[in-house]
Amino acid sequence: MRLRPLTATAAIALAAFPGAAPAADYTCNNLVPFGQKMICPGFEPNWAVELVCDGPEMTSTFIDAFSGGDITTTPGTVTFSSEEPWAFETSHPVTGSIAYTPAGCTDEGDNVHDFTFTPTGAPGLSGPFFPFCCRIE
Repeated sequence: MRLRPLTATAAIALAAFPGAAPAADYTCNNLVPFGQKMICPGFEPNWAVELVCDGPEMTSTFIDAFSGGDITTTPGTVTFSSEEPWAFETSHPVTGSIAYTPAGCTDEGDNVHDFTFTPTGAPGLSGPFFPFCCRIE
């Protein structure tokens, strides 16, 4: 599929209504743009979940850096039960929700991000779980 640039009329309409979206949705679950991924890395212990949008369905990867030895990555599926905030569960299972928090999440390196992940479960880990930042790449 070849994407065409917006017409001047469409661009003006989008500028006039910032919450408006073009007719075609080029995101997965209105969260991750097509061809990109959202990475939510946790610290102490070190682990992450990636949500990848490279088709009509989003996929997930669990990254385990806390079990000792090599860092392992496990691909899987993801199912969303709501949007804004985005509550989800992966096949790993990682569970929790992602909220849009414009410039409201600061990571361990003092970088500011627009999304906050609040986990409720992760394989091999027990709570309490604390929120951490997500970024889109």
